[in-house]
Amino acid sequence: MALIVQKFGGTSLADIARIKAVTAIIKAEIANNNQVIVVASAMAGVTTQIIALCSELSGLNEHKAIAEYDSALCSGEIVSSSLLALSLQTEGIEARSVLAWQLPLITNSSYSKALVESVDINLLKECLEQGIVPVIAGFQGITKHMRSSTLGRNGSDTTAVIIASAMQAARCDIYTDVDGVFTADPRIIHDARKLDHISFEEMLAFASSGAKVLHPRSAEIAMRYNVEVRVLSSFNGENSIDQKQGTLITSQDKIMESRTITGITSNKNLLQLVMENALSDSRQICDALARHDIHIEFMNTNPLSFIIPLSDIERVEKIIAGMEGVIINTDISFVSIVGYGIKNDPGLVSEVLAKLFEAGIKVSMLQVSEIKISLLVNDKDTEKAVQVLSELVD
Repeated sequence: MALIVQKFGGTSLADIARIKAVTAIIKAEIANNNQVIVVASAMAGVTTQIIALCSELSGLNEHKAIAEYDSALCSGEIVSSSLLALSLQTEGIEARSVLAWQLPLITNSSYSKALVESVDINLLKECLEQGIVPVIAGFQGITKHMRSSTLGRNGSDTTAVIIASAMQAARCDIYTDVDGVFTADPRIIHDARKLDHISFEEMLAFASSGAKVLHPRSAEIAMRYNVEVRVLSSFNGENSIDQKQGTLITSQDKIMESRTITGITSNKNLLQLVMENALSDSRQICDALARHDIHIEFMNTNPLSFIIPLSDIERVEKIIAGMEGVIINTDISFVSIVGYGIKNDPGLVSEVLAKLFEAGIKVSMLQVSEIKISLLVNDKDTEKAVQVLSELVD
């Protein structure tokens, strides 16, 4: 008997029909003689609706406002976890919903992007000992001040991997509306291949470079605590529990085949903050961004510029209000090449730049690591760059 953590995303739980379909998947895993812990996201569209309602009432500019915002957002997962537990009960499976404060799952007070500090698993152990399937409301935590907090959009992935690590589960299955991790976005590259497996490091590079299939924080936690994760579709019915389904994210030493390039991904959700003044302004800007909890993706010194998430644009506009010589550029994207073989191919960067030059695509910034090459391009060239570079995928 193995312990499996199953996380179901919003599209998997979009309505009652989908909740019943997910119930069948959980039932099939139990019939396979495994123990199951479930993590539920909010039903599709619910979180977006709550965000819109909060934004109508408040500019969400103050810490106390963001705290209430998080309390409102938690309601989506409360509903979905309760509905899923009810559905399991109707199938004769003992189940109960579990909210963050009931564990508890303790976070810091960085509302809307809180970091997990600790998780108590005693309640989960008690449930399993009594034959009860715990259905955890994902995405949410509770602070030491007894305020609800959230882990950031798509934070239910993070909840699932943290629970899998704490419970020493055999595997964490992340159910989505796609069949796994592909060599490129199938909407751009129609013959993109599904990967049977990918290393933790490569998955983290994919996720942090714009691939939506897994939240970057969950990929980082999986790598840090060596939690095997499988990404797969809940739309394949009970057959989805077959371990041949989806993409397995595991340690590199368990992957036998060698690839130079695993895949290509892109991220348009960025903005560039360009400073026309002297370098002495860099510390002032960095301090201001840090105070507002804004993450710097990349920094260039000539001219001084910062790449940061597009979602922070309103806060950035307030920071630079009244400052001279500051430009916000949203017409950018990073296109990234990911693969373990990059570090062993010294001619690859030259080949990449040559292909993009031949295609008439201008590269304004280049970042190279052992397993990733990221290129800053105009967002109108993003799809073309992905198509050109996909020719290099093994």
